[in-house]
Amino acid sequence: MIKLFIENKELDINQGFSNQITYAIDDLQNLDTKANSFSKTIVLPGSTNNNKLLGNIFDFANSNFYNNNAPNVEYNFNASKSAKMKLEMNGLQIMKGVLRLLNININNSVIEYEIALFGEMTGFISKIAGSKIEQLDFSDYDHVWDSTNIVNSWDNANAGEGYYYPLIDVGNVSQYSNNAQAQGHFNKIDYEVRAYRPALFVKEYIDKIITSAGYTWESNFFNTNFFKSLIIPYNEKVFVKRNATKYLTAQRDINLICSATQNEPERTTYVPWPTYNLYSNFTINNLNNKFTFTGSFDTTVVIKGRIQGYTTGNVNNTYKVGIERVGGILDWGIETFIEANQSFVWDFNQTVIIRPGEGISMFGYVFLELGVSAKITITHASLDVSPLLNSYVEYQIGNQIEINTIIPKNIYQKDFFASILKMFYLMVTEDKFKERHLVIEPWVDFYENDRTTYLDWSDKIDRNNNIKIVPMSESNHRTYELKYKDDNDYFNEMYKKRYNKSYGQINYDTNLEFAKETSKTEVIFSPTVLVGYDNCEKIVSTIFKKSNNVEEAIDHNIRILQAKKIALTQTYNVTVTTAINGTQNYITNLSQYGYAGHLDNPKNCNIDSNFGALNETFFTLSAGNLSNNLFNAFYSSYLAEITDKDSRLLTVTMKFTEQEIFNLNFAKYIFIDGVLYRLQKIIDYTPGELCKVELLRVISTNYQ
Repeated sequence: MIKLFIENKELDINQGFSNQITYAIDDLQNLDTKANSFSKTIVLPGSTNNNKLLGNIFDFANSNFYNNNAPNVEYNFNASKSAKMKLEMNGLQIMKGVLRLLNININNSVIEYEIALFGEMTGFISKIAGSKIEQLDFSDYDHVWDSTNIVNSWDNANAGEGYYYPLIDVGNVSQYSNNAQAQGHFNKIDYEVRAYRPALFVKEYIDKIITSAGYTWESNFFNTNFFKSLIIPYNEKVFVKRNATKYLTAQRDINLICSATQNEPERTTYVPWPTYNLYSNFTINNLNNKFTFTGSFDTTVVIKGRIQGYTTGNVNNTYKVGIERVGGILDWGIETFIEANQSFVWDFNQTVIIRPGEGISMFGYVFLELGVSAKITITHASLDVSPLLNSYVEYQIGNQIEINTIIPKNIYQKDFFASILKMFYLMVTEDKFKERHLVIEPWVDFYENDRTTYLDWSDKIDRNNNIKIVPMSESNHRTYELKYKDDNDYFNEMYKKRYNKSYGQINYDTNLEFAKETSKTEVIFSPTVLVGYDNCEKIVSTIFKKSNNVEEAIDHNIRILQAKKIALTQTYNVTVTTAINGTQNYITNLSQYGYAGHLDNPKNCNIDSNFGALNETFFTLSAGNLSNNLFNAFYSSYLAEITDKDSRLLTVTMKFTEQEIFNLNFAKYIFIDGVLYRLQKIIDYTPGELCKVELLRVISTNYQ
């Protein structure tokens, strides 16, 4: 008996229901494509139950308010969103993932629904499809930009979480040699603090991408020291919080009374703020109910708000509510006079300049001229302080860093996730017992090498049907190109002009005589060139433009680097430059630095996160090797297998029980007539019927 569920509610299915599911793990034709389980189009009847579960979407006049946090079923059904699905055969789950509604057909008042089913990987990609990495919440790592946090962050080098300040030469940030400001004569030893670019760890990006979509994950690879050392640095020219929307917001409903008497004829009462949000550049002093500006330079802000309440007393008394600048030069205030014995709602919106150390308070004011009392009762107050429209805030030492402002902009989560899969040739499978749980491991670690787990499917083959054997030399490409995305900084452009390929790119020639095409795999990140200089011990990732020996910082494409705290025998200083005081030492006599680059250690490297070996290095490598790159570590075994002269793709016909489908595990090796294979696909599986199976011959289970 077959049962189909949407959001844990059972759908009605037609008699003779045929789902024809394809189960797949990899795409042999395209290195950068991951296969997933899917069904062919399925037709469901327009029964009363199905109409209800699909939100009566057949109705021409149908519309509904959609709640993204509620199950996608019944009145909340949204055909543009995926719905959780489960398919069972005789009580055993043979597929889980998402359901998509493709068409509604109405013929002589008979309603039918065309749907398709997809595995959980497709559901996950659908969930994150329109989201960007800048939407992920890293606010737990907001911190003050100062010397202590910069230096202490280097201890996080392979923590996989937190923030990290790598040294990256972004142009014109090294001090001039011998204090002589001659063009190009930098000592490349002492760097300005702006060269320490804040970064977040790749592991946390991956975790938040998956968990924010409502999924969970497990991966031995993601917990290795190597993966936990990978970071994404800030990639803009100037260290700014662009398009900052808020400095602070606060609001409260209150019964705040400002009352004057004959003993105290003038009275000012300030609104207390138990509830508020501080986004940047402000702190609060709850003792005197003021917000204090912590920026290091005069800043134009927009102050908006509302004060609501009523007055009681003689008409000759004075009643006011307003916003007050506290401290500094009191050259502005925002206030209004209120008439006696009136209810009032006062809205304000004003652009002002606020100076470092000044504060903002909201108040009620009364002055008693006649009578025994004058009183303002404030029942509601709200305050909103923002930067001037279309402005940005440049961070200064001592500012609070809003960590989400340092995330590279306009990078889609699906592209980020896909690029990580491509870099390390990762396989993604779904846990059959845990809902929305992804298991992620590199191809080189994916298969179970324990011989006791091998399965013998020799007797499952229907030998009366066609058996097809295709030499992989007929399916493969002649060349496999793996590379980072090109960028236009000085050293990347120079390298490409010299060698006609990108820094760290590999073009692997299979030497297959009949293959002609090139398979191209490119990730969204760009390569980052390591550069060393005479008389300087530090090897530094370098990203700048250079013309006539003048270096210039630039906005650049997103980068991915390995982090490491490296000890030095040579001490150096970190400087800070201001318009008023010029260049001054900020941190002195440092004997270590926060390194980040494509090598795990430029002094003694063991891991290179470039795809291929370099034609030229711009520094002297004193020890280690450059051969342990992404191609050799994660791709060479796979390509060695599929391009071997004895490599074969076998297509046969088999029949599977629902128990076998339930227990399906692509990580298990398969014996066919004494030959070992990797399962690639089960095509158009229907319970109790024959289906096609694709298997790749195993040349070796343990490549070196």
